[in-house]
Amino acid sequence: MEIKNIPFAQDVVTKAAAGGEIEFYNFSPNSKTGIKNLELKIYYPGGQRKIIVLHDFGFQITSEEVEVRPFINKAERDREICRLYNEHNLSQNFLANFFGISQPSVSVIVKRYKTAQG
Repeated sequence: MEIKNIPFAQDVVTKAAAGGEIEFYNFSPNSKTGIKNLELKIYYPGGQRKIIVLHDFGFQITSEEVEVRPFINKAERDREICRLYNEHNLSQNFLANFFGISQPSVSVIVKRYKTAQG
C-alpha cells in the first residue's frame, strides 16, 4: 500500500511501519476518544502482523503498538475482539479487516459481549 495515500504525516507513518508493509489502514478524524487516530495493520517478513495506532493530539503525534493475544477458537477470538474494541478503542471496520470477518459480525460480537456482561 502506498504510504503517500494515507491521510497522515508521511514521516510518522514510515517510522511506525518500521520496515513492514502496511496491508490496511483506517483513519478516524474524530474517534471515540475525540482525537484523530490512524490504525495500521502491518505485515513483517516472516509472517508476523502488528497493530500500530497513531494518535494525533494536534500538538503531538504518539504511536502505540497494540498487543493481540493468541487464541485457539472462535470464543477466544471473540473475547479478543471485544478486548481490542473496548480497551484500545479500535474501530469495528479495522477489527473486521484484521480478523478477516465482516464489520456487521464485529458489531454482533461486541453487542453480545456487552449483553453478557450485564
